Amino acid sequence: MLSKLIKTAITATLFANVATAHAAWPERPITWIVPFSAGGPMDMVSRPVAQKMSDELGVPIVVENKSGAGGTLGMAQISRAKPDGYTIGIASIGTQAIAPNINATVTYDPNTGFTPVGLLGKYVNVLIVNAKSDIKSVKDLSEKAADPAQNITFGSAGNGSSNHLSGELLKLLTKSPFIHVPYRGSAPALTDLLGGNITFMFDTLNTSMGHIENGNLLPLAVTSPERSKYLPNVPTMDEAGITGYADTGSELWWGVVGPAGIPEETLAKLNTALVNALNSAEIHAQFEKQYVEGWPSTPQEFADVVKKSHTSWGEIIKAANITNQ
Repeated sequence: MLSKLIKTAITATLFANVATAHAAWPERPITWIVPFSAGGPMDMVSRPVAQKMSDELGVPIVVENKSGAGGTLGMAQISRAKPDGYTIGIASIGTQAIAPNINATVTYDPNTGFTPVGLLGKYVNVLIVNAKSDIKSVKDLSEKAADPAQNITFGSAGNGSSNHLSGELLKLLTKSPFIHVPYRGSAPALTDLLGGNITFMFDTLNTSMGHIENGNLLPLAVTSPERSKYLPNVPTMDEAGITGYADTGSELWWGVVGPAGIPEETLAKLNTALVNALNSAEIHAQFEKQYVEGWPSTPQEFADVVKKSHTSWGEIIKAANITNQ
């Protein structure tokens, strides 16, 4: 009888310890991996959100930059981490939808290799031309491209970048013979656009808005389904006559992920902290400066976005015959 009581007491103690361990999460610092170098767009949106989530959770969140291979090295590190909620990171449409469709050496599955915590924010690419150009609309661009005597070129941050694929989608939908000119990043492409060396490009607002506001660049359309609140007078691609563009090349996004298998209770706490951070006045102000819109979501909503993006961008990549060059 005494033996049975002792066993019962030990069992109860073990269950109590397990329950306490789960309830105590988090009890040590959390690592937030950014798969690109410090100072870039993903790093700049990560740090204020990580700090606000740290305040919510009551433990430090340490941001670590693990760059390389177009962001896939850092994402692979996240996918291999122990699924205890102490390693998370920022993912993008590039790391989850584009790279896995282009690069055969990617070691993770964007749909099954991660636990989606929630969406973080969305941004748009804007179709821009040199303000001195005689192209004043998307219609002008398409008509000019139809002339065999013209040499219409578009720049990008590199093969397989989001602004490259934005241009490829326009090329496919308009059946225009645009010539892609890849650069080592958006900055040199933007320099050549300002110098009149390429015809057009797609770019994010945080790097192009200054040139738009000072009149050096002319925005023709944005890639999102609805007009950007930062460029309310600029039409969407669909409004500009490129019907169906937003069905595939819609918002570009960032989200927070962890390795597959994070316990539901831990995931719920991470998601709540993320949503509260995104709804805070501090993060709203930070995002405004970067022309990013917060996009709070549930884990399932984020999973659905990843799946749709992976499929739709994969179709563009296949149709354009884009490979990892």
